[in-house]
Amino acid sequence: MKTTDLDVAIIGAGTAGLSARAEVAKLTDRYRVFDPGPYGTTCARSACMPSKAFLQSAHDIHRRAAFDDLGIVGADGLRIDGARVLSQTRKLRDGLVEGVIEGMLPWRRTHLVPHAPVFQGDGTLHAGGARFAPRATVIATGSRPVVPKGWRETFGARVLTSDEIFELRTLPGRVAVIGLGPVGLELGQALARLGVEVTGFDPSATIGGLEDPRLQSRLRQAIAAEMTVIEAQADPVEGHDGAIGVQWDDGRIEVDCLLVAMGRTPNLSDLGLNEIGVDLDDGGAPELRPGQINLPGTRLYFAGDVGRGPALLHEAADEGRLAGYFAARDMDAGIRRRTPLRIVFCEPQIAVVGAPWYDLQDRGDAVIVGEASFDQAGRTRLQRADGGAVRIYAQKTTARLLGAAILAPEAEHLAHLLAYAIDRGDDLQGLLAMPAYHPTHEEVLRRALRAALEKSDVDTPEIEAIRCKDTPDACGADQP
Repeated sequence: MKTTDLDVAIIGAGTAGLSARAEVAKLTDRYRVFDPGPYGTTCARSACMPSKAFLQSAHDIHRRAAFDDLGIVGADGLRIDGARVLSQTRKLRDGLVEGVIEGMLPWRRTHLVPHAPVFQGDGTLHAGGARFAPRATVIATGSRPVVPKGWRETFGARVLTSDEIFELRTLPGRVAVIGLGPVGLELGQALARLGVEVTGFDPSATIGGLEDPRLQSRLRQAIAAEMTVIEAQADPVEGHDGAIGVQWDDGRIEVDCLLVAMGRTPNLSDLGLNEIGVDLDDGGAPELRPGQINLPGTRLYFAGDVGRGPALLHEAADEGRLAGYFAARDMDAGIRRRTPLRIVFCEPQIAVVGAPWYDLQDRGDAVIVGEASFDQAGRTRLQRADGGAVRIYAQKTTARLLGAAILAPEAEHLAHLLAYAIDRGDDLQGLLAMPAYHPTHEEVLRRALRAALEKSDVDTPEIEAIRCKDTPDACGADQP
């Protein structure tokens, strides 16, 4: 069998793999991308984009409850066409996937190997009856949803994950969502708003990835108004007339299908990494050092969901580009992470920025917290939107911003603003010197910043403190 020498092999044509290829191709033409398909990235095919299209339909129909207050007549005549919602979601999804595939056309014929490769003991890769000898390898094989053993065998097509839900032709009547992390919470609320009877199961004390206990309580109240949330482990069994029975310690329900959102596992088990001496941990991932992308002493670079970073698209793209850059140059690959940023597109939105609550709570008096409510804020009332709150975390001695948790309308925009501020090393005084237009959600953020600053050891000049006060017509202001 002939061996093809490569400078870089890239395993996986998802976000991380395509980002790596773009960097490798700047330096060498001796590379190959290995992927058996389907192509189009997880984000475009089954995650970020189609889920947000699905959510948009759900949020828009839910909005009809505010139409009377807005003077819009006829909301009672609106109805949900679940089949069309799914069809339109697929249409948008397919367009996005097609765009990714079109972007591969300039190099696909010459540099894509449409087969899954396997490492051999001598370090070569075998794929599609051919053998390749890469000097460096970027491994970006992505991940797949976790489904407990035996569930698919027992319940067949009635078990759905984010990979399958958008392939449904009609919406089910009753769904049990197993796992209420960001994916389960987004899809569960969307289904509920589209008329599906939804019961969510999660034994964790937190849902939606929101650790701050004050905001977690508010989140549960908001979600409970739309779907049933059960803080217990679900035990599915065969039900009556084709239904699935879901049992827990205190009860049992019957549903038409399960939406399993219990996390994802790296696609590494079939790659033959053990043949070249690479061990995987209990979670199926390599043991990378903090801040490193390649394994020590090797030219194996792990990017995206198979790496050690957060399983988020912007992190995967960062890792892919850095892996490709350093692999092409035969160098160790380090990474300086961006300011942590997570957003959940339920309503109200969830955003966690910078240092999370569970990293700060043990620091006691060294950390101060400023909180403000969106419930009666001017912008919230004008939009007839759900309320919420923002919690700001800062260092007591310096008033430097450390992190924040937000449960609020359009939290995504405030979250980005705060991420930029944390990355710059800004303090509360500096942030309060910025303008806050009226009426905007930024006015609420300013109240939280002010509340935190008042607890700090930093003296604020009186004239600056005056300028940071709410205006007389600021709805929901805490001052007299």
